[in-house]
This record gives sequence, C-alpha cells and structure tokens, in this order.
Amino acid sequence: MRSKVALLGIFTFAFLLQLLTFPPWNTLTYDGALYICIARSLTQGITNFTYQGIYMMYRPPLYPYTLSLFFHFINDPLFQLKVARIISAVFFAMTATLTYKFAGEIFEGKNVEGILATLFFIFNGLALTMGGRELVHSEFTFFYTLAVYLFYTGRKLKKPKRIYGAFISAGLAILTRYTGLSIVGVFLAYLWIIDDLKWVRKKEYLIGFFLLFLTLLPWLYMGHLYYGGFLRPFEIANRVVTLDKPTSVVQFLSLLIEDVGIVLPVLAVFGLLLLEKDEKGWLLISWVLVGFGMIMMVIHKETRFITFLSPALGILVAYFIHKASLLINFFRRDKIKQEVIAIVLGIILLIPIAQAGFSLKNRWNSFGVYDSEVLLFASKNYPASSILVSPSLYTMAGFYYPGAKVDMILNKEAVRDKILNGYYEVVIYKGEGPYLNLVKERYKLVKEFYGGKFKVFIKD
Repeated sequence: MRSKVALLGIFTFAFLLQLLTFPPWNTLTYDGALYICIARSLTQGITNFTYQGIYMMYRPPLYPYTLSLFFHFINDPLFQLKVARIISAVFFAMTATLTYKFAGEIFEGKNVEGILATLFFIFNGLALTMGGRELVHSEFTFFYTLAVYLFYTGRKLKKPKRIYGAFISAGLAILTRYTGLSIVGVFLAYLWIIDDLKWVRKKEYLIGFFLLFLTLLPWLYMGHLYYGGFLRPFEIANRVVTLDKPTSVVQFLSLLIEDVGIVLPVLAVFGLLLLEKDEKGWLLISWVLVGFGMIMMVIHKETRFITFLSPALGILVAYFIHKASLLINFFRRDKIKQEVIAIVLGIILLIPIAQAGFSLKNRWNSFGVYDSEVLLFASKNYPASSILVSPSLYTMAGFYYPGAKVDMILNKEAVRDKILNGYYEVVIYKGEGPYLNLVKERYKLVKEFYGGKFKVFIKD
C-alpha cells in the first residue's frame, strides 16, 4: 500500500510540475509542428503518414499515432498543441514512477535512494524540458526505460513474460525514435557479459526477439507499400541525419554541459565508476555506455537525443550519493543514520541541477516565438488554401493553416510560375529569399514584423 501511495505521489508531483511550467502557446519547434501535422493526416486514414501529401516515414511513427488518437476529436491547432504537450507530460510522469521502481531494484528497496534517483531524473534539464514539449523524447524515454526494467526484473525473478514484455517495449521504443535500436545493443551486451553465449539456448530470448520483430513488422510492411522498401524508413532517416550539420563528440559534450550543467554529468560518471561489477552494475553500464555510444556515432547530435538516458543518470547520481554517505558515516565519530547524510547530500547537489534544468526549459520557451506570432497573425487575418513560406516555416505554416497547400520558397521554376500566375493566396518571407522582388510586384505587402525580418504578402 505504501509503495502505491509513493508511486501515485511521484506521478502527481511530476505531472503537476510540467503543468505548472507549461511552455507558452507561441513557442513551437519545426519537428513538433511536423508531428502534429502528420497526426492530423492519420485521422484521415491509418496509413496516411504524410505531410502535404508526401510520406514522412523517415520519421518514427508511434508519437504521431499517439497524437492522432486524440485529434479525431480536436481540430483547433492551439488546442492540439496543448494536448501534444500534455501527452508528453503524462509519459514524463510515468517515467518518474518507473525510475522510482527501477531504483528500488538497484538499491534493494532503500526508499531514500529511490526518491533521490527520481528527483535527479525529474530535474534533469533534458527530461524536464522534453517532458512538456510536442516532441517524441518523453514517450521514447518511457518505453526505453520500461524495456530495460522489464528485461532486468524478468531475468532476476525468472519471469519469461516480463522478458517478452521487454522486447515488445523495445520495439515500441524503436518505433518512437529510430535511435532506439541501441536497446538491442544494450540487451546483447548485458547478456554477453552475464551469460556469455548461454542465453542463445534459452527460448525466452529467442521468443523475445521474435516478438520484437513482430512489433516492428506493421511499420516495415508500410515501408514496403508506401516508401519503397521494408527498411527504407531507416535508410532515409540515416541519410537525413548524415546530411545535417556534423557535431563532434567534443562539441556535443560542451553543449551538454551548457544545457544540464557540470554537476549532473560529473556525478553520473563518478556513480558509474563506483558501480560494483554484478548484474545490477553491468546492467547500468550496458545501458549508459551502449546508449550513449550509439548517439555519439550519429553525424548530427543534439543534447536532447540522450534524454532517454535520464533515468539511468538519475540512478547513477543516487548511487554516488549512497556510496558517499556510507563513506562519510564511516569516518564520523558521532554516527548518524546513513539515510540522513544521503538526504542532506541529495538536497545540496539537487539545487544546481534543478537550476540548470529550469534554465534550459526557459531557453526552449523562446524557440520559434517570432515564427509562431507571425503565422498566427497571418492565419487569423488572412485565411488561405494555398500559401508560400520560407523553408524554416514549412511545417509551422501547415500547423497554423490546417488543410492548406504549403510550398517552400525555393529557387525553382515551378515556384516562380505559381507566383506569376497568382496561385498563392498568402506569401510569408522570413529574411531574404528567391523571387522576393517578383512577389513584391505581384502581391500586396500587408505587414512587416520585427524590423522587416518577416514580411506577409497577400494576393492583390
């Protein structure tokens, strides 16, 4: 009963924290707008994974499908945005409760360390920020963590059904974000260290991998039907990331420290080094090193890409505090409870981590503000069924103009011809771009924003 109350309390605290620090309506990301637009398309047909009539299967499907369940009943764009963020907040809160349960396994029921691990997850800047955004990371973190938790407890308790659930959850993680493929590496590394190759002869793992394949199969088949091949979604996703701006490991680590501060990564590394080389220790080592290593192999890296490691980092920091409190108590003459020392250390170390977390969340609240305000103004005052926008506004224009045909301002003959023929009802420039003089001749400038950075034209 006490455990259920604790889980309910953690869920409520984490969920209310997200609601109380909800991003403002006018901050919207390019990716978030795309997911919402795809989810709208899915309400028209279960295989209609498109934006502007183009299949977007290089994007993982589970998050847009989750949104589409609610978008059948919700049509207002800003309300849809709110729902998308609430869904992320729910997954954030569920991951917080899962972190507590996982820490209970690692620390063998020690409640203080379990609470500390949960708090270090909740106030980790990446988890805290993504937990309220219209992005995949909160849902992805939940399924990834659930897969590792079920895998470990299934082995420990000798419950094959949990192992089966772990592989199904792993499949859902992959379908939430393709870098979730690293979960297979985590499982294999852990099994190799603990069981060598004996696991190959155990049917629960063979059945598990088969269930993983079955979980992925509908999406693979859709890729075959609509995208040019069973593995085409993964291939195109890899190509898109490869073409993006390269990020070195050194650059990534610098950005990570800027986003979450120095305290959290350093404590997590210390916790990792102090781990005992038993099943629990090797589990965390496999989880963190394989997961982090796979992200470092990606050409373009952003700090949010490792949000899925936040529960493991929280547990590692709690493990460091646990060991440090034992050491401090060992050298004290006046012995006090180890839990008291752990609580004091936890509070002291949580302060800078939480400060960095809220700082990152506030920085994300400025993303896309100008774009959103311009597009909302245009959509409210100049409804249109065909619009032309700068490339960086492409998905956000679709978000604010549901059902409209959206084209990008590109140096193409087809775009030029449509401008000449007056095809577009609204044209929005962000900065300079091709055919600006031609648009000025053919369309009426109705408003400029932010010193002329944005220009809104309508058909004259």
